[in-house]
Amino acid sequence: MSGGGGGGDGGAQKMEDQRQRRVQAAVDAINGIFSGRGNSVGIGAASSYDPSRTYYLADGSRFVAPTSKQAIQEWSDYPGSGESTGSAGFTTRYVDAPDQAEIDRLLRSGQLFTGVGTANGQDRSVLYNQQRKAVTDLNRRDVDRQFLDAERANRFGLARAGLSGGSADIDSNAELTRRTNEGLIKAAGIGDQAAADLQTADERSRQNLISMAQSGIDTGQAAQMALSQLDANSANAASARSGATVGNLFGDLAQAYLYGQQQQGARAGAAPYQQWMPGTNGNPRNSYQGS
Repeated sequence: MSGGGGGGDGGAQKMEDQRQRRVQAAVDAINGIFSGRGNSVGIGAASSYDPSRTYYLADGSRFVAPTSKQAIQEWSDYPGSGESTGSAGFTTRYVDAPDQAEIDRLLRSGQLFTGVGTANGQDRSVLYNQQRKAVTDLNRRDVDRQFLDAERANRFGLARAGLSGGSADIDSNAELTRRTNEGLIKAAGIGDQAAADLQTADERSRQNLISMAQSGIDTGQAAQMALSQLDANSANAASARSGATVGNLFGDLAQAYLYGQQQQGARAGAAPYQQWMPGTNGNPRNSYQGS
């Protein structure tokens, strides 16, 4: 005689329940690491099983050996007595015994461990704020540097043109201030975007890992991959702190402004003479008729 314990579905439901538990454990590990909580994980993959030792699953929980009904036939002088059934002196008993097939499967797939450790999560909100501040400060320093260069060029240009202290001085410095304020606002926006880009990369990585967990990776693999992906995202984010991207705020503003002021002065100074010449209507090109 033979005994079974899988039910009418041949044990398919049991296997599906185990799969779902593995998937949920992996998803919990991923979410825990991305949220900063951290998770217990199994360490030291077991190569064999000894019932007298303690083992752990990938999520760090203690392993309890699964059991299945096994049929044991024994000779008995009283067949059919008690909970046993049988005939002709043989009795078949059904007992719970370790499910060696399931244990072997865990060993082969590397899901049984001899110890337990902790995979520390990362509080990414702190990193997002650090990224925002670092990128903003970098670009603000570049705004300050550009302002100092433009202010110095403007001051020297005004002095050379003899316009220091006049309306040209006031107007050009007002324009410098306006563009500096625009640059500072732009620097803050660049910092906000850098933090948002890092957060988006983390969320994309989390969703990808959850999809992988649903397709079969175990908790230990999920935890290690989550930590590796977070490190990779942090390294990529560091490139945003390698150089300012606020752009050229002033360009040739000071020199262009001074040139415009000088041209206006020249036209204003020439206007009386243009008006004095007959038949010109203010345009000297019309005053020469040829010889």
